[in-house]
Amino acid sequence: MHVFHGYSVVALVVSIAVAHGDCGASCEKDEHSLLQRSPTVAQLLVKPTQQQELPVADDSKEHEAEKLMGVTRNTAGDLFALFNNILTNLAIAAGCSVAFSVLRQRFPRVYSDNVAKQIAPVVPDDSFLGWVKVGFTVDIDQAAETLGLDSALMLEFINLSLKILAIIMIPSILMLMPMHMLFGQNDHGVDRLSKVGMANVKRGHPWLYYVHGLVVLGVCIVLKSCVFHAQSTFLNRRRFKWLKGLHGVRARTVLVEGIPEDWRSAEGIRKFFTAAFDANLIEDVHMVMKTEALEHHVSGRDKAKNEKLKAERYFQEHGERPTYRPNVVGSSVDAIDHWTKQVEVLTSQISEERSNLQKSADTVGGVNCASAFVTFKDKKHAEIAKELDYFPDPDEFVVSMAPDSRTIRWWNLRQSAEYSQAQQLLGYAAIFGLYVAFMPACLGTTNIANAINLGPTFAAMAPSLGLTLWLSFFPTVLLFIIENFFCMSSSHLAQERLLVWYFWFQVVFVILVTAIGNDFVNFIAKVAMNPIGLATIMADQLPKATHFYINYLVLQWSTHFMNLLRYINLSKFLGFKQIYGEEEAKSMSEPEAQDYYGFGSRSARWTIKLIIGIIFSTLSPTVPLMAFIDFVFSKCVYGYLITVAETKKADMGGHFWVDNLRHTLMGGILYSVLMAGVLFSRAPNKIPGFVATGAVFFMFLSLHNFDRAFQWVRLPYHDVMFNSDGGLSVTDDKSTGEGAQKRSDEEESYQQPELLEEKKEAAAS
Repeated sequence: MHVFHGYSVVALVVSIAVAHGDCGASCEKDEHSLLQRSPTVAQLLVKPTQQQELPVADDSKEHEAEKLMGVTRNTAGDLFALFNNILTNLAIAAGCSVAFSVLRQRFPRVYSDNVAKQIAPVVPDDSFLGWVKVGFTVDIDQAAETLGLDSALMLEFINLSLKILAIIMIPSILMLMPMHMLFGQNDHGVDRLSKVGMANVKRGHPWLYYVHGLVVLGVCIVLKSCVFHAQSTFLNRRRFKWLKGLHGVRARTVLVEGIPEDWRSAEGIRKFFTAAFDANLIEDVHMVMKTEALEHHVSGRDKAKNEKLKAERYFQEHGERPTYRPNVVGSSVDAIDHWTKQVEVLTSQISEERSNLQKSADTVGGVNCASAFVTFKDKKHAEIAKELDYFPDPDEFVVSMAPDSRTIRWWNLRQSAEYSQAQQLLGYAAIFGLYVAFMPACLGTTNIANAINLGPTFAAMAPSLGLTLWLSFFPTVLLFIIENFFCMSSSHLAQERLLVWYFWFQVVFVILVTAIGNDFVNFIAKVAMNPIGLATIMADQLPKATHFYINYLVLQWSTHFMNLLRYINLSKFLGFKQIYGEEEAKSMSEPEAQDYYGFGSRSARWTIKLIIGIIFSTLSPTVPLMAFIDFVFSKCVYGYLITVAETKKADMGGHFWVDNLRHTLMGGILYSVLMAGVLFSRAPNKIPGFVATGAVFFMFLSLHNFDRAFQWVRLPYHDVMFNSDGGLSVTDDKSTGEGAQKRSDEEESYQQPELLEEKKEAAAS
């Protein structure tokens, strides 16, 4: 669990609270904004005294959700608070940069290990700030070659976000801002920060809303064009190249799930595929077996070996043989002798259990589960095997690409279909309960915090402390549910599921929080009964909180530079180094916590920030500007972390990238729906609203075409049939292709580790 991150959030909240406390004399007591942040949501704590004219809403009902999330309506004094927020976050970012520059030179194993491994696509300068330009000079294709396609595409998504935001931002700043300020004609009086936004345009303006309608359509066209071009480039230059570059066992192996009981043996699977293809085409078959007992013995033996090693090191360092008490009531024994005997006993049990498994493996069913890995002798027939429908039941004999062997979750592959379905139902119930209980849990924690008197600084933090702490650990809780209730065949699939659900959670509780109110279930029921009413709800509430989202994006700047410090990995490395050697300490301190820093969680947060920049771009052109600056900082920070500091990850070849693009298009749908509602309620007639409604249909059609136009999961069979020079591919060699991950066949084995270990032991002896 990502425990340390929660403490960093509280520390950042305190620093911002203190900074804002210093500006209290410069603005009215009830009009200043106190900002807090969390890993996923920023809190803007103000007591509103003045409401914007955009749009008119029923204020008789108190919005508990807004108060809890720290989302406040636009008020006077927000411009000063924004300047203070910018200065505070830039100061934190600068301090973290200086600290990182010192730590990078002192602990290269933690901050530049990829350079030593010679897999960093860019080698940073040794100067104090030589790391700053790494993210701006890294070549994406070279990063894909050395670090994997998924890691490279994380950087490419930053580039895409910068491109989209720049195209939207520049016309908004140069055209919409002056129009809002000069021709808005709003006589109701708005705060200075809102004068550049649509809040300064009076209701029923004779011509300006026509411009807004065209801008909405233009933004959607730009968004669709950028996303489709990026996906086309991904397929032609990277995805298909990656699939062709797969070599060795993984390229020729398929995962078979849902095997009928009559075929559950290695010999049965071999006969099945022999009938479908040819006996000479099957290289190997590995049934997933019920190895729980063997796995337990191997784990115990490894623990005993580790304890024996510790005892021997203690003896070497102190000259005294350590003792160990096996039972609480028993006497102490010599630790080295005890663990040596344990290793011998468990080794004998392991050999016996392996022998029993081998004798039972040929029996249909029995120890054999409903999954298997089949390795062909060439890639061509492995690709064909994925395309065929073998049984009328779509859940039987499901053939798919084999995941990276390092990411396989063998426990899940051993489970029966009935067990998996029952677990999945419990998982969905847990996810729904998490959504429903989130607000009450935060409110309860906040009420407890409010009841504690620890001074003015804590009093400022307390109203949103519950949300801050709960959201700090939300990715951890969500990933725990996914890993324990959904039988995912690999850890990367769990990360992809985390990406999707964490993204929608942030859509609900970050972007739509003002529209939802304090009753999530009631909101869902209303939208289900009247989906068209969502536009009215969004238009009624979201424009009031544009300043919150400006500050939310600013608050992310310091977060990136705090992540640059890798304080958790550094703490682990220094701690383990006191007990183990440097190599072991480095291995035990990596990778970074995948619940928060993994592909899934990181992708969801980045996409949400891009979508915020898009959704509020017309209402307040300042929002895409702040989002653009945020991604510039992201390019600097993560361009270094991913390429130089973080360990190389197993590769899925672009799954996270595709999900990010799909979510970006969904953000375009939210943007067009919001603007359609705003224009229908404020324009002098229905024409601008109908133009925005056309943009809604355009974005839905774009999302539909995105899934149809780009077939990216499998390599087109044309590319399988023909070599790169256009010649007919009769056989597929096993040499390393361009862009391939260089791993030996032994490392890529698809036999369960506890069974494969016997071969390694035999080779070692």
